[in-house]
Amino acid sequence: MAVDDRDEKEYELKKKAIFDSMAKRGQERILRMGYDNWDPFQEPKDPRERIFSSASLRSTAIVNEFYQSQAGREESVALHKELFDLCKGLLQDEPRARVIYQFCNWYKEKLG
Repeated sequence: MAVDDRDEKEYELKKKAIFDSMAKRGQERILRMGYDNWDPFQEPKDPRERIFSSASLRSTAIVNEFYQSQAGREESVALHKELFDLCKGLLQDEPRARVIYQFCNWYKEKLG
């Protein structure tokens, strides 16, 4: 038995043990995304990445510029987060942000 085969077998055994020890709700979530796509051993995301990445810094600047163009009127924290996430999504070319942007343009044209 090759070392790679043994490592792969050990990986699958540990993965199955983690899956089997999960609550039913957690298992259902994993099955929805696909058991084969699930990696229980992946490194957690660094929370500082959300704050200090170049896209985050640019998004903050753009949102602040937007507020200044609106007579300095800053909205609620929840709305600020939504604007920040949308702006960051547009900068990173995320599908969700693109669709929201396309919808806004479509709706503006529809209103005339």
